[in-house]
Amino acid sequence: MTITTKTSLAALYSLCLISPGVNGLEVTSGEFIQIVHPTALESSSAFVVNDFFDEQSMIGLVRNDLTETTVLTTEQLGSNTFIYALHGADFNGDHPNRTAGINSFPSQFEFDPTNILQSAGTGRIGLGGVMRFNLPPRDDGTPRYFMMGDWTLEYDSGRKENYNFNNNPSSPIKPVTDHNVSGWFLRNHIDFPIIGYEVLNQTIITNADSFYLSGDLAWSPEIVQAFFPESELYRPVSSFVMCAQDDKALAEQTAVQIPCIFPNITLNGQSDIAHINAPESINLAVDLGVASSTDYPNADYFVAFVYQDTFYWLNANFEWTATPAAAHQGSLVDFRNIAIPSPTSVIGPLYSGMSVPIYFGVDTTQNGVFDEPYRYTSVTLQID
Repeated sequence: MTITTKTSLAALYSLCLISPGVNGLEVTSGEFIQIVHPTALESSSAFVVNDFFDEQSMIGLVRNDLTETTVLTTEQLGSNTFIYALHGADFNGDHPNRTAGINSFPSQFEFDPTNILQSAGTGRIGLGGVMRFNLPPRDDGTPRYFMMGDWTLEYDSGRKENYNFNNNPSSPIKPVTDHNVSGWFLRNHIDFPIIGYEVLNQTIITNADSFYLSGDLAWSPEIVQAFFPESELYRPVSSFVMCAQDDKALAEQTAVQIPCIFPNITLNGQSDIAHINAPESINLAVDLGVASSTDYPNADYFVAFVYQDTFYWLNANFEWTATPAAAHQGSLVDFRNIAIPSPTSVIGPLYSGMSVPIYFGVDTTQNGVFDEPYRYTSVTLQID
């Protein structure tokens, strides 16, 4: 689809006004991309990443192989970026990639794109991958390793409640106020089950077939109680981005969509329909969630709005024009809160009853034309 004609503009206009009110979607695939912060990790725990086994490299291995096998080169380890596969519900005993004890858990996670947290506490997402860490050697020089992985990502709103660390009244903990704990956590299943990481500073972005989650991975209360001093509680040692996708819903889209790319636009902090009163100011901002190991180096970024049946586009100078234009060209990168000029320079004074849809989209063909494959989203300015 190329947006150049009145017909195609009208089609986009009508499509964007339809809310993606799809519920009952199920996680069937995706990626969880962990970015380790080596200095923070080592200073906090003395852990050094020694190797990483993704799902493919674990096929045919058993638990003991994970201490003897080398997978990554020094250069690959130096990227500090490690990719876990998201399992579907079919990742059971008959799945060719499954090995009990090191790559075990299917996802059992249904979601509504309009409210991811509504049912998050009733499911879990299974991740395929194991990380091996160096520990300081024994006195006789024997190497020591510690492994974490075979994760399940889970959610429990109760983890945001205040508590006393180790039941000590002298150590009150305020998870949300002091650490921005989200309720999401990663449960390790290698060797012994323990909640290893707490997710801090979450960002969630959704579309009609998938959702994006990002944040920091910090030591959980459980692992701190088991291994570390209290000073390491909620210490961030990694960050991550994740795409959890329903493959069937993606395949049923009427246009070719870019998987695991999540544009987001807000008006005065509101999504979907933003109700304001004239002459209240308009503050537009866009975010882009990129949770894919696929690189998209030649992309177009578009911002546009419709007023009196005319599309106005934001050009590379961040000025509104009636001539179709890209606001930016380059790689698709993860970012937050880029301010966008108000459309009032074009539409003039605001008046009651005014309704203006505003769009933010990206595609993967750098030609200044909005064409498939793409992703876009919208917010509607509604003057009360």
